[in-house]
Amino acid sequence: MRILFVGQTYFREDNGQAVFTVHLARGLARAGHQIMAVMPSPDETRGPTESGQIALWQVGAHHLPHNANITLMPGSSVKQAVTSFSPDIIHLQDHYFLCSAAFKVAKKLAIPVVATNHFLPDNITDNIKLPGALRRKTAALLWKHMLRIYNKVDAVTTPTETGVSILRQQQIIPPAQAISCGIDTLHFHPPSPEERRQGRELFHLQEDETVLVYVGRIDHEKGLDTVLDAFARLRGYNSHLILAGKGSYSKTLEIQRDALGIRNRVSMPGFVPGKDLPALLHSADCFVMAGHAELQSIATLEAMASGLPVLAANARALPELVGNFQNGFLFTPGDAQSLAEKMELFYTSKQQWPHWRAESRKRACLHDHEKTVQQYVEWYTGVIDSSLHN
Repeated sequence: MRILFVGQTYFREDNGQAVFTVHLARGLARAGHQIMAVMPSPDETRGPTESGQIALWQVGAHHLPHNANITLMPGSSVKQAVTSFSPDIIHLQDHYFLCSAAFKVAKKLAIPVVATNHFLPDNITDNIKLPGALRRKTAALLWKHMLRIYNKVDAVTTPTETGVSILRQQQIIPPAQAISCGIDTLHFHPPSPEERRQGRELFHLQEDETVLVYVGRIDHEKGLDTVLDAFARLRGYNSHLILAGKGSYSKTLEIQRDALGIRNRVSMPGFVPGKDLPALLHSADCFVMAGHAELQSIATLEAMASGLPVLAANARALPELVGNFQNGFLFTPGDAQSLAEKMELFYTSKQQWPHWRAESRKRACLHDHEKTVQQYVEWYTGVIDSSLHN
């Protein structure tokens, strides 16, 4: 099968949509399929290139702060990519400039088009200060813009049943199916005692500290201000918090951390590359995910695969991953006192940690990447077969 991926994000490690696209493309290539990805160029390179088994087609882009980019009028370049690769199916990863251009080309050439939804308006509106009424109107307009493309494709996936429910609430027209983003459960695994020791050494942590960790974008919708407020309320525990990642909210959080007087107990190491990420997770005792707009959360799944209990906001798709007293706790989104209480409950339930670690690992293994690849192969095949009979 020849599959063309299109998306507005780079092949990079600091964006969930991009991580999903890269992992799926590589998994499909290993399974013997031919893959091309159309993407904004990170530099001055244009046109065809390659990355391992993946063919790439880079389109000129204007780069903005915090890894945003704009590809204006990419139609002719996208048409070149599609016609040169001649795909059996095109898989859109968003509804922005590149994907809109690819959809138009595909319709003219009668190529089946499918799409995966990684989008929630919260990811945009949470980073803009808007009054409630205007925020709701903006969200409605953002959904309308997304559905302008997604309601015309042949089929849609999203990572969770929660995501499917959200799309149906927005009156999605094509059939929508939940397929996990998938994770590498061999790369992310519970640590041996030596791996734990090495992880603590790499990130300058004491062996007797209880370590809470977050990994991901440092943006407002991730709720990290709530995490800092909750952590500052805890006294009498030898604990350390790591907020790893980069984004538009980093400086604000650093100011908040210092104002709370917890600078010596909170590390913000910035972006942690993939080669060091297992070591960071091996060094920790618990993962914290306070975002209220998660359609799945690859970072949470990777932490769970590494055997970490999770403290997660009781919002969107996170309750599909975390159960109270099963592999961690759910707390009220945006409520620092609720999170602080769950942190303390975690600290004082140490005898339950081995059970919670095992349960996290068990749940994560249901999302193994090889299963995701197989589900996508079956999905593509079904869409292509259906298009041939219509």
